[in-house]
Amino acid sequence: MERGAVRSYRILYSYVAKQFLLSFIVAFAFFFFIFFINQILLYAQRILIKQVPFKSMITLVLLSMPQIFLYTIPFSTLSASSMVIGEFSANNEIIALRSAGISLWKMFKMIAAISLVLVALTYSIADFLIPYTNVRFKKLYTSLLQEIPTLEVKSYAINTIGDITVVTGEVKDGLISDLVVFDTSNSDDREIIRAKQGTLELIDLSSFIYRLNLYDVQLLSNSRTSLNEYTYATAERMTYYLDFSSQLNQINDLSPSKMNSKELIAKIDERLDDLERLNTQREKKITELEMSLEEAEGSDKISDLSEQIEMLKNQKPINFYLQYYRAELHKKIALSLSCLILAFISFPLSFLKIKHGRLFGFGLSLLVAALYWALLFVAQSQIIRYAFHPGFLIWAPNALIVGTTLCILLFMRRL
Repeated sequence: MERGAVRSYRILYSYVAKQFLLSFIVAFAFFFFIFFINQILLYAQRILIKQVPFKSMITLVLLSMPQIFLYTIPFSTLSASSMVIGEFSANNEIIALRSAGISLWKMFKMIAAISLVLVALTYSIADFLIPYTNVRFKKLYTSLLQEIPTLEVKSYAINTIGDITVVTGEVKDGLISDLVVFDTSNSDDREIIRAKQGTLELIDLSSFIYRLNLYDVQLLSNSRTSLNEYTYATAERMTYYLDFSSQLNQINDLSPSKMNSKELIAKIDERLDDLERLNTQREKKITELEMSLEEAEGSDKISDLSEQIEMLKNQKPINFYLQYYRAELHKKIALSLSCLILAFISFPLSFLKIKHGRLFGFGLSLLVAALYWALLFVAQSQIIRYAFHPGFLIWAPNALIVGTTLCILLFMRRL
């Protein structure tokens, strides 16, 4: 009898796992297509029009895919769980299981087990694959910047390179039309250069110095010390040099979202020291103001000093980078665990009798995914507005979903 029960559960586990994985593949294809198309359009705008080699473009897309997986896997898990449970409910399979004395946990256990595997996979992507592919992405993009100088120069835009601002017209096939250059690098004079056309070419690979060849040029130079002194000149051709090393540093810098946990923890420790110094300065300032308040007893300054002390006590210092690094560290874990948490919210569907369960489950998953995305976006946008630990904000969407699901389950069980 016991062996038969085990065999029956194995059949149930196999059946639930098969349905879940099939639904996961469908949902993953849907979400991946949406994010992938968005990525392709982004590259089409910035790279394809620059005539980047097709192989390099495909490599860049492939290297950026792990960032897509970070959101696609949790949302696909939510959709798969909602679709499976919704389908079981619509086909009365859940009623059949409960009538046979099989608890719903037997069905939920397999979904939870697969979700835990997806939790580990998502965290591996966030903490290992994304930092690795980001380094490869930066190297390839840097090499493309060497080969195609106008890659970082946008059409009809204002491009800032150090103390030089270049306003461009159309940028096509390496030819820049209708250029205006504002040069404030000289401490004595300011220059404005206008040219009908220009081309860029790399002349120093090690330091990324480019030569800007200008054609049909007008130059206006104005003295900083005297507005009445200026120089005007024209030329058929002019050579101008641009230092793109500052642009290269921006490209090679790792953003917190592309760091692994070890790097983030090291950065957090550095910023904690900075925050400690700010707090020490704040306490010192409060002490000085309190001493001044005692000395100013009976004078008109008491009110102003009291307001300053109260303001300093209420406004705790905020270190932007510390908040950012902490938020990204917790986001890695929170997003990974959302695979299990988002699947958990679909469990109340087992208490409902619905038609077109798979379609209903998929529609519900889209709604929950959009809500979760919005909550996470709002949480991230608020991390630098408050002095408390940003982890509370990052974990808020997960906590809200868990709390809501528990309340619904308790309510459903009482019906």
